[in-house]
Amino acid sequence: MWPELEAELLAARELNSRSRPGDALPRFRDVLDRLRMIDANGLGPADHERWAEGSVRSLTGEAVAVQAIEDTLDKPLALLEDADARAETAPPSARVRLAAVVEGTRGLLLQRAGRHADAMAAFDHVLADPTLLPPRDLAVALLNRGATAIELGRLDAALRDFDACHERAVRADLTGVASLAQQNTGFVRYALGDIPGALQAMAAARAVDPERADGVLDIGRGAVLYEAGLLEGAERVLSQAISRMVVPGRAQHRADAEYFRARCLLALHRWEEARVGAAFARQYYAGVGRPQRAAVAHVAELEAILLPVRRGEVPVPHDARDRAEQALDAVRAGDEVDPLLGQHPGLAARFVAAQWYLLADDVAAARAVLDNLPDGMADAPLTTRIQQQTVRAQIAFASGDRDAGIAAVRLGLGLLADHRVGLGSVESVTAAAAHGVDLQRTDVEAAARTGEPDALFEALERGRATFAGVGGAAAPDDPAVRALVTEARGLVVRARTLTSPESAGERAHLFERSGRLLATARERAWHRTGDDAAAVEERPATVADVRSLLAARDDGAVVANFLVFDGVLRCVRLDAHGTRTMDLGPRADVAERVLRARADLGVCANDLVPPALRDVARRSLTRNLDALDQLLVQPLEVDGSLYVVGRDPLVGVPWTALPSRRGKRTTMRSYVARGRAHARPGEGHRLLAAHGPGVTLGASEVRAVGTMWPGATVLTGAAATTAAVREALATHDIVHLATHGRHDADNPLFASIDLADGPLFAHELDGTRLPGSVVILSACEVGGSSQVVGGEVLGLTAVLLRLGARAVVAAVAPLSDAVAARVMPRFHAHLRATDDPEAALVAALADEPEPAPLVCFGSLEGLPR
Repeated sequence: MWPELEAELLAARELNSRSRPGDALPRFRDVLDRLRMIDANGLGPADHERWAEGSVRSLTGEAVAVQAIEDTLDKPLALLEDADARAETAPPSARVRLAAVVEGTRGLLLQRAGRHADAMAAFDHVLADPTLLPPRDLAVALLNRGATAIELGRLDAALRDFDACHERAVRADLTGVASLAQQNTGFVRYALGDIPGALQAMAAARAVDPERADGVLDIGRGAVLYEAGLLEGAERVLSQAISRMVVPGRAQHRADAEYFRARCLLALHRWEEARVGAAFARQYYAGVGRPQRAAVAHVAELEAILLPVRRGEVPVPHDARDRAEQALDAVRAGDEVDPLLGQHPGLAARFVAAQWYLLADDVAAARAVLDNLPDGMADAPLTTRIQQQTVRAQIAFASGDRDAGIAAVRLGLGLLADHRVGLGSVESVTAAAAHGVDLQRTDVEAAARTGEPDALFEALERGRATFAGVGGAAAPDDPAVRALVTEARGLVVRARTLTSPESAGERAHLFERSGRLLATARERAWHRTGDDAAAVEERPATVADVRSLLAARDDGAVVANFLVFDGVLRCVRLDAHGTRTMDLGPRADVAERVLRARADLGVCANDLVPPALRDVARRSLTRNLDALDQLLVQPLEVDGSLYVVGRDPLVGVPWTALPSRRGKRTTMRSYVARGRAHARPGEGHRLLAAHGPGVTLGASEVRAVGTMWPGATVLTGAAATTAAVREALATHDIVHLATHGRHDADNPLFASIDLADGPLFAHELDGTRLPGSVVILSACEVGGSSQVVGGEVLGLTAVLLRLGARAVVAAVAPLSDAVAARVMPRFHAHLRATDDPEAALVAALADEPEPAPLVCFGSLEGLPR
């Protein structure tokens, strides 16, 4: 009898711990009913103890399940009163222990109900003598006390409890408890600002308990990914978690997930979805007496209404002042509760109120809201501190104080710059830019209102330079990551050998497995912390800097700094004599022409397409290149060198193929990058030339290139491996890769080039220090980039530049093998003579009859650092 009852009770407890209270509750009640049929008075001491233990644990388990399902506290506490009475009837050897079990459960119920001080008192009482509790109960009590300490802002105490919990859980083989301890450790790391450490702890939690499918572990992970700026990944994780929580007993976890998802949706500009999610969380928290969390969710709800107005997507409502007053009501409610993970709801509500006052044209009221901020900013999350500087800048600009506005912008960007130093991967550094979008928009909008081109140019560069370079990206030293990428590479190679229709299913399966492995490797890269010594600081270029350089060069060069403003492509044109701003038309027109030109180039480069169709594509290409020329270049009135600064869709324009740019130096970059010192022409250069499979004339191309440079390293056939090329990139300052490749728009860090043993992914280069290299990617379209949230661009070219390449020459659209084989030896001959990649590309293309989509990406050489 007893073994059967105890097994049933253990199964019910496990269901509770797996967030399945609806399944657990009938099993607890069944065990309790069976125990009530037993006359305890007729039992011997050992059986009496087992009866009392079963009764107490059934009642405490039922109490936890009832609270989860019904969101009430009175009924569960009444069940604990009954459990206390059962504990009192136990033999003296078990009485104190069972009373501690009841008290620990009471602490959990109080903690979930938001009565954190009472919960902490209960846990402290239980843990005053740890020897009273069995291993599982002790570990769970430590876990729950740590969670309560988080709510009270006692983060150091929480870490101590989670460490102790994890140690005991591992010792007792309590997988689920150990996993939750690591998950909560990650949440504390997040609250302390250690994003890589938080992600690492949460990944470890999932590894310990991979079978956990209730989505609980994903709530904290989603919150941390949001703080890291990895917004789309965070939203995806939280959406999947919510889908598992639309069942009875999961409302609290769903509310947590809905709140964090709402924060992601705000940053992704999905305003109505954000409002609905935040409202769900607010209503739930308010209904169960959780004023802290209700206040925090209410602020997110108010922001979802404000932000589309602030960004000009909907008109300013006539009741903007009333909205500000509503936000001030949230301020008063938020000030009455304690901070939650550093998020002070009163602070965030003030920022919303101030912005509504600005929309109502009441600058004085907006300033008054921020004049008396309570304590708490120093410990607030990065996003809150940046929000403060954004609103301060908005108020200053609205009152006509540009100096104060720019000072606030610089302070906010400085917070972001400091944050990026702690991040150890290119993707993390790039993603963090998402949190600066509104700050930079505020700066650029204010500059545009002045009508001064110089002000607009410098506002653009202040934000762009913040996330240039590599931050503190550290060289990866993780054998597990290398193993994942190696396995993924092997799967891709195997999949590409399966070309028959019958093999389509297996081929798709192999690519899917490879994608999963690469996703795991990508996530592990987020765990790396930054290396302060490796950080590269980019000082934003000023108009005076650039104009002084252009005057000294005296070659008629123009810097064209593009931006998209309210759907219109604008340009700040700067030369040695002055600066002016011009509107170039709808962004959509340029984007459409870029797509058409890219498609035409693909047809022209494909020898398998019939000549008649290629002729049609050539005529279409001519029309599209002419149109892009008229849209982008001719209004600039530039006869000499052109340095293009911009993001999507400009990074996909085949600049050297535009009619008015044939025979002229053109350089592209996403910000005004300052050139780094590098070797001059002479014998000091080291060349690596490697040929990948499938490039028809690749072997002869790299041999011809190799003859241009004394002591060149030329890799062909089986020698051109991913390891050899990766190693050579760190030691050779001229690198020529005649390889096919792919740009992955969804995961740009998995853009790749094909080598003898499979694809070399951009991700694998993360942390590599390039010695001021000139890198030439002579085949396919591996020059492609994707714009990620926050406006930054990622792709193989962008990664190489971030890691220290002086220039990258790459194709932004398909390039035929024959054109590459003709152009590249000429390019290297000129490069060796001049050490000038832009001029070398111009000379190499001078006699080329076919439009070639090769673009030089690089820095503005000569601009002082």
